[in-house]
Amino acid sequence: MPYRDPQDRKRYDRERRERQRSGRLRLVAPARLQVAADVEALLGEAIGQVRADARARGTEKARTLGYLASIALRLIEARELEGRLQALEEVLAIRDSA
Repeated sequence: MPYRDPQDRKRYDRERRERQRSGRLRLVAPARLQVAADVEALLGEAIGQVRADARARGTEKARTLGYLASIALRLIEARELEGRLQALEEVLAIRDSA
């Protein structure tokens, strides 16, 4: 993240390291994501954490939420594609059995 003032950059880095040490940046235990519902739950949790972070600036929140929203859109597209694929497989199964 570029800063015009080097002191602002140092302050940001120092606060970030402090947050890491204090555990506020800790993520949930590593989990294996196997289905879209798992990704959706993780995405919802991440959005909740971003929105609840009182120390983050508005622009940081907006940037992060925008990124998470783009991931959510890809998840929606994948779910739609999955539904269409299932419908096609059902039609083909009916044709094969007839």
